[in-house]
Amino acid sequence: MKKFRIIKTNKILYNKKMKHFKKSILTLLCWSLCATLTAQTPVIDSLENVLATAKLKNQEKAVLLINLSNAFMFGDTAKWRTYSMDALQLAQNAGLKLEEGRAHIALGIFYSINLSFYQAHTHFVNAEKIFYELNEKERLLGAYNNMTSMFRMMPDFDNAAYYARKTQELAIEMNNYTGMLNAQLTLGEALYHEKYNQEALDYYLDLYQRSLHIEDSLNLAPHASALAGFHCGLNYAHLKQYQEAIPYFQKRILYDKAQGFINTVAVTYINIAYVYSLMHNVDSAEYYINKAMDYPIIYHSTFSLYGVKAKIDSLKGDYRSALANFQKFHHIKDSISKAGASTEMARIKLWHEFDQKEVEKRILQKEYHKQRKLSTTLAIALVAIAALLALVVFFYRKIRENNGELNKKNHIITEKNGELEELHTVKDKLFSVVAHDLRSPMASLMSILKLTHMNVLDAETQAQMLNDVSKRVDDVYGLLDNLLRWAKSQMQGMVISPVYFDVQNEIHAVMDGLQEIAAAKMVALNNRVRNHEIFTDRDMFSVVVRNLATNALKYTSAGGEVTIDSELTDDMLVVSVKDTGTGMPQEIQNKLFKLSETESRRGTNNESGTGLGLVLCADLVKANGGRIWFNSEQGEGSTFFFSIPTK
Repeated sequence: MKKFRIIKTNKILYNKKMKHFKKSILTLLCWSLCATLTAQTPVIDSLENVLATAKLKNQEKAVLLINLSNAFMFGDTAKWRTYSMDALQLAQNAGLKLEEGRAHIALGIFYSINLSFYQAHTHFVNAEKIFYELNEKERLLGAYNNMTSMFRMMPDFDNAAYYARKTQELAIEMNNYTGMLNAQLTLGEALYHEKYNQEALDYYLDLYQRSLHIEDSLNLAPHASALAGFHCGLNYAHLKQYQEAIPYFQKRILYDKAQGFINTVAVTYINIAYVYSLMHNVDSAEYYINKAMDYPIIYHSTFSLYGVKAKIDSLKGDYRSALANFQKFHHIKDSISKAGASTEMARIKLWHEFDQKEVEKRILQKEYHKQRKLSTTLAIALVAIAALLALVVFFYRKIRENNGELNKKNHIITEKNGELEELHTVKDKLFSVVAHDLRSPMASLMSILKLTHMNVLDAETQAQMLNDVSKRVDDVYGLLDNLLRWAKSQMQGMVISPVYFDVQNEIHAVMDGLQEIAAAKMVALNNRVRNHEIFTDRDMFSVVVRNLATNALKYTSAGGEVTIDSELTDDMLVVSVKDTGTGMPQEIQNKLFKLSETESRRGTNNESGTGLGLVLCADLVKANGGRIWFNSEQGEGSTFFFSIPTK
């Protein structure tokens, strides 16, 4: 790997060792200099139609591919990269140097945004050489700007300042006042990164005023004005001149909305909310943080969002929500700040994308889900009552039958007494489930419904109470499903319907249904199962995996992991569910698969547990010709294994 150039600069500013860069709102905005508007859908469709149908010369096709790449920039990243690579290959084969340089620029921006800086640097350097040889000064100026942005993202402010100066020199040579102004803006970001003082404020105020008095055909001056103004706002905020900061942020929002830079709109709204929170203006702070959530938020800035929300909740006196948001803030910020932690960064990005999809889904279907949740809850309550009555009748009849057998067969009275005692214990266990795990959430739901009918709750309190009850109802639904399956197996026996199916796909489907629980607890859910075909009851297999994974999530704290793996041995497939949770003491392990002896344990978030799920898993695995076992150490986590025949 080539080493990036380390440039010696002014001693006063650059002889100190650069501190480790923290991903901040300032870093996210650096892409504004190289961002382009995403093309409208009709234009993209038209370009793709021409590419697919028209007979084009090599140069025409290369230009079309580059235009399509630019149209998908910051949108569909897969098509962005694909069209850029196709353009580069075509240009190199056809000897089209200008188009080759443009394709290198597109790929450099792509790899920079995806934090693959070595690859980005390689493409930018290739573009720089081509534009220099062709004397394409305008494009060379753009290449210098992109390399400056890349080094600021790394962060490497020595090289960022170096390329900012090269940009400034070339702009002066070209009599491009706007380019020179943008170079000075970039140079200021390199010199004053994370330094908010009067000197930095004076620097950006001067740039802001100068940018207001120039005109240019490329519309770069308004961009320089907006970005310089944003830095003025940041410095005013850090100097505690809050009222002066807000107008600059608002001007930046107007510019970004007009240009279509929706990612930076959310970041600026977060800044405004933060300033209002420092002023103890809770209403305005809450208004702007909600505005930020209406726009896509780049995953690097989620820790800023949670930090501001925590401060707002604290000002409102909602310390429970403040603590939850504060924990998310620190977890994401610490993970992002770890140098070279590419795996953690990818995981945070996936969590963020999942959170964003859930936010959009809640916005679109909020009212629908409220009604559906209430109707589902009522239906579950009715089914639960009917099922429990059936179980009580069943066990009552069973007890009477066993009592009759005891009177007729005195020679086996000891054995029958043992069965009767077991049935009594199971009956008591079931009544305990009814009293504690079903009655409490149903009572809470009835209370909320009464209060809602009486219109005594405000919308926020009602939403919070429904959210709490919703989580408890989900637990009750899982318990009810296990209860009905187990009762059916006891009354009718196990009836299996084995088929051939792929294990990886089935477990993937099960994990999709558990992602919301994992995300809520901030637990990583890993699927390492390979492609295996097995011959067993598909529905029963899914029930076993779902129960084991749910238990693993229940007893794993935030920041932990749950991993599902598989191993093929002879004619059996062994599936393992491993967690990094609390583990089990020996006395719990000895009673684990016995319904009459198992003890209820609460999860790490106070989730309820009955032990019925593991008993059901053992019965289902045994019915399909396998076995189930586990390893556990208190404080170190647990691993559950079960085997299933492959033929």
